[in-house]
Parts: sequence; C-alpha cells; structure tokens
Amino acid sequence: MKLFIPLALFSLFIILIISCAKNDNTGGESAGASGSFIGRVQYQDNTLDVDRDNRLIRVLQVSGNTYKIEFYTGIPNITDLVLNKTNDSTWASTDSTGLKNVKIEGKLLTINYQSNSQAWIVNEAVRK
Repeated sequence: MKLFIPLALFSLFIILIISCAKNDNTGGESAGASGSFIGRVQYQDNTLDVDRDNRLIRVLQVSGNTYKIEFYTGIPNITDLVLNKTNDSTWASTDSTGLKNVKIEGKLLTINYQSNSQAWIVNEAVRK
C-alpha cells in the first residue's frame, strides 16, 4: 500500500508530461497561412461570371510554401500558389508580374489573381 501512492503520482506525472507535449506547435513558420475564410468571391472567364457574398474560401498548404485555394462554389481552385511569410502575421504571393496577387494579412485574405483568361477577386475575406 505504501508503494501504491508514489506509483500513482508518478503515473499521473508521466501522463501530464505526454499530454502537454502533444499541444506543442511544431507546424513550421508558414502554417499560419492555412485556414478558412468567409467573404465575397468574384470570378470570371470566357464562359462563367460569378459574384457571390459570404462564401467559404479555404487556403490549404500542399507542401513547403506551396498552397492551394479552394472556393466550393463551382469556381475553379487556384493551385501551385507560392506564399512567403513577410512578417509575423502576413503571407504574400511572390508574383513579380502583378497578375497573381494573394495576401493574407492578419485575419484578412485578399486575392487579385489572373491566369489564362481567368480572374479571381476576393476583397478582405475574414478568417473563420
């Protein structure tokens, strides 16, 4: 019986250490760019013209600093997007032509992306 109390306390200590270790954030510095946003989505191509409010937009990390943006509204996804962290709360695309601008600044997502006669515009979607 004298051995039971120290053994029980030791077991609780081990469980506490293991459960706290699982909560550590080891996702890397660019993990904060991923997430869900709600906002107005505008899309246009040769055959489709869409303008919808309060739509779900998801930014998903594919690998490293490569991301995919999903729209869930019949609008084609943006794939192979490279986002780099510019400061503590900002990620931005690296496009030098100015045609593929995507920026996540704090809780806001802004997209002005043009490719192959397609155009996506999202002004200040808010992180969900």
